[in-house]
This record gives sequence, C-alpha cells and structure tokens, in this order.
Amino acid sequence: MSNHYFKSPVVKMGVWSLTPGDCETWHGEYTSRYFKRLFGIPKESMLLYEFKTGFQHAYVTKKYLRLLHSQIDNINRTDYRALSKKLRSFYPLAEHAKKIAAKKYPEPQKQTNRQLVQNFFRIRDRIHHLAIFDQFSWLAEEYWTPKMEKVLVKKLGLEKNSPEYNRVLFTLTKPERISTTLLEKKAVIRAAIELKEKRDTLKSASKKLAKQFGFLPVFCFGEPWQTHHYENELKQTAARPLKSLKMEYQKLQNYARLRNKELAEVTGQYNLNSRDLQIFLDFGLAIDTRNEAEYFVGFGGYYLLPLYKEIARRLYLTTTQARCLTEKEMLDSVLGRTDPQKILAKRRRFIGWGFSRNFSRRINFTESESEKLFRYIESYVKPVQGGNESQGTCASPGKARGKARLVSSPQQNHKVKTGDILFTYATTTDYLPAMKRAAAIVTEVGGLTCHAAVVSREFGIPCVVALAKAMENFKDGELVEINADKGTVKKL
Repeated sequence: MSNHYFKSPVVKMGVWSLTPGDCETWHGEYTSRYFKRLFGIPKESMLLYEFKTGFQHAYVTKKYLRLLHSQIDNINRTDYRALSKKLRSFYPLAEHAKKIAAKKYPEPQKQTNRQLVQNFFRIRDRIHHLAIFDQFSWLAEEYWTPKMEKVLVKKLGLEKNSPEYNRVLFTLTKPERISTTLLEKKAVIRAAIELKEKRDTLKSASKKLAKQFGFLPVFCFGEPWQTHHYENELKQTAARPLKSLKMEYQKLQNYARLRNKELAEVTGQYNLNSRDLQIFLDFGLAIDTRNEAEYFVGFGGYYLLPLYKEIARRLYLTTTQARCLTEKEMLDSVLGRTDPQKILAKRRRFIGWGFSRNFSRRINFTESESEKLFRYIESYVKPVQGGNESQGTCASPGKARGKARLVSSPQQNHKVKTGDILFTYATTTDYLPAMKRAAAIVTEVGGLTCHAAVVSREFGIPCVVALAKAMENFKDGELVEINADKGTVKKL
C-alpha cells in the first residue's frame, strides 16, 4: 500500500454529519490553494466518509500541525500584529462574497447546463475562499491554548479552570464585533418590542426577519427559516416584559462599547502588556472569523439550494444523492461527461481523500483503500482535543439540569425541547433550531473556537466540549446535571 497516511501519524479533528460533496467545502484542493495564498502554506487534512453512518471523519498529520504552528510564528516574527491583519482581511472578503452569492440570475430551470454549472461554482468558489478562515482557526487552536494558559497561570497567577480563570479568558478573547447570531437575536428582540408597542404586525415583522436571517440554519441538511418560524419565535419573545426586552436590546446595541469596557477593566486589573494581550486578541479574531465563515457557508448554501435541486432533477437523483458526488463528478455529470448513477452505484461503503506528503496535491483514495485506512487509523488515533470521558473543556461557564437529548444529526433537532440538554458529536449551523431551545450543550469534540462553544457563550448557556464518548455514556431522556465551570456532566 503506497498511501503515506499508513506511515504518517495523524490526530483526529472530529466527526460531523455531512455529505461527501459538502465535505469539499473545507477539505478540497480549492480551499487549500486559498489557504496557501493567505497563510503561506497549503492546507492539509485527510477525510474519510462512511456511508453506513453518514459521518465524515477528519484527520490531520502531526507533521502538518507542527508546520502550521511554526508558520504562525514566522508570520508574527517581525510584527506581532501581522497575523491579526491577515485575519481581519476576512471582513471585506465576506462583504464582497455576499454580493456575489446573492446576485440575481435566471431561475435555475431556465438555465442551460453550462450556466447551471457556472453559477453553482461561482458561489462555491466564494465559499472555498472564506472557508480558509474556519479551517485556520480549527487547525491552529492548539497553538494558542498553551500560550494563553501560560499567561493566565504563570503571569497572572490564576488557578486553571477556576471561575476567575474562565472569566478573564472569555473576556480577553471576546470578539470585538457583534456576531451574526447576536445580530439575529437583536433583530428578533427589536421586532418583539415593536409588536408590543403596536408599531408593526406579526406577519410583517416575521416576513422581514425571514428575509434577513432565514439562511441561518442552512449548512448541509438545514432548510431556511420561513415566516412561520419567526411568527412562533416572536410570539414567545413578545410574551416577555417590555422593560426586560428593552434592557437586553440596549446591551446588544452597545455590544462593542461594553466589550471594550470589560476588556479595558481586565487588562488594567492584571496589568497585561501589549504582546501578551495580542495573544488573546488574535484568538478572539480567530473565534469570530471561524464562526462568521461558517455562517457564510450557510449564506452561500441558501443560494445553492435551488441550484442543487435543479441539478438533482436533471440527473434523476435526490438532492442528497447529488451531494454525495464530488464537485468534479457533479460538473462532469451535468455536462454529460460521466454517468452519476454508475458512480453512486459503486459508492457503498467509503470515500476518502487526502494530500501528498508535501501537502501540494490532492490524492483520492479507492473505496477499498479508504476502508482499510479508516480501520487502521481508528485503531490508534487520539482526538486533538479532549479524550477524557469524565471531564471535558469548559467552553461556556455555568450550570444546568435537564433531560439529555442525543442528536446525532440535524434531522433529529426536533427531539430537543425547551430546557433540554443537547448532546451531539459537534454542531454546525444546521443545529441552530435545537441550540436555541437547549438549556446547555455537550459535544464530544471541539474547542473554544468551535461553533457550539461560540454560540453557547452568545446565548449565555453552559457548554462542555471535548467530552469523550458522551454519545455512548449517556442515554436519551435521562436527567443530567452539567457543571461547565468544571467541565463535568453527571447523571442524576
């Protein structure tokens, strides 16, 4: 077997419920090229998708992580703010990409095959470009973790994982910009206030919210939020006292000012120097650009949905089947160069790909090779974060009690009722409907920059990530207590 991944030790980055075609958003050659253009080295990852479970398993060689960490040092060598400048380039890129994705074209049914392909890849190209920010923060998180811990423990004298440790950590790394999640929350609260003051109607307000934020739960499996979704949410929100709504709205309206005030207070309290502070500011940028990049995947996905449906119709496939084709296979199928039915007929167990030893070239594995590689790697691999069954990582502080709801894919979002504890492998924006109802969140994989961590902090609910075998060790419906400050979850 010539595949170098049999000889190159890897770590496991996580498990997600996605389709093979959607996996290429992050793990394909296009994203790798954009990654190299900005950060100076290609992006490497190895992806193995198991059709039986519907899960993608992502791995990275230890060699690549060492190279990436070294590259970050190189970027900041002569200017310790250089990396932050690269990360800030996300924001103008995202604004430009939104205009491209939302550009109006003829209805998909009226487009020729070639036009359909061109418009599909026009949006996918923007997604590939912005996905590098998601990937950078995902891959580089462990670069910052020990550096931040060193400052907090050795220089500031804080006890690791104590309430004060977490308070200072989350204050120093709080993104400077209000997130898309909080913008949507602010818009809902404002609409509820206008309803209570009889300045708008339920139908009108819901329609505006759906138009502005309906894309949020679209990632891979999610469907856009329609008017009826916001009608229900506004009814619940408007039931709250007007004074309470206005107070929360003002906090969100003044997000940047309050964030800067809290940052200045902690910086002054502990007399942090600018170089040490920059470590946390960079991490905050990594958090924000990763989270917002994932939302752009949903935004682009919203405009891809009708194209996917039309492509599937022309190929006599379901939309899910079409998303099991790679980008090249889909292009070739629509243009009549190959038969998608024959491709999918052979795709029964596994599909996988990685990169060459020097990370410069994508390598597609055969199904047999993918399966052998999966069995081999899973026999020894360890997760890059976590691995402890009794204690995870505090991603958002607090305590909560509720019924455990095991959600292995977004199709099971309906299981989570208000006040339940959401358990899953890892979240994406597809899980937002369930996350909004959850009293707390527990994931098997992830770190402080992951989607579950960021959204939990924004929602103000406890979150424990990287709790190994959480989906095995807890049962659906049993009462549990989560103490996120200590990273523990126990049965009651």
